[in-house]
Amino acid sequence: MRSLKMIAVAACISVAGSFPANAGEVADSRQLIKLPNEIEKKMMINMRDHIVALDEIVGAVLAGEYQKAEDIAESRLGWSSLVRHGDQEVADHWAVPMQKMADEMYRSASNFVIVAQNASVEEDKDSYKKVMSALHKVTSACSGCHQTFRVR
Repeated sequence: MRSLKMIAVAACISVAGSFPANAGEVADSRQLIKLPNEIEKKMMINMRDHIVALDEIVGAVLAGEYQKAEDIAESRLGWSSLVRHGDQEVADHWAVPMQKMADEMYRSASNFVIVAQNASVEEDKDSYKKVMSALHKVTSACSGCHQTFRVR
């Protein structure tokens, strides 16, 4: 029994030792997008706001406040945000594939609004699943872009 434990511990140490010590040692294979400094700063501000907006949307959905979730989604992630937050100025500097991925996020966020509006009327378990599915499409669009591109 004791030798089995020793083998298990040795195996764990061996496996753990085969992984890089930290994320800095892992090669970043994402495509580097070079932006003018001012545009990069604006983009980072927008991206941080997108994360905060997603957090606020999740909180609103959990509270059953679909109208609040809709307002946040459209004004800060949907098509309307392009004009309100200057996202279009930033997006104009991106590579075409990156612009297409961003368009998917804007489209998904605006679609989320429609799904959430319908759910606010239906208010059942199935409508909640539809809302979460629509929200998942937004976060998947974000995740896909962030896994493909980098600015630093």
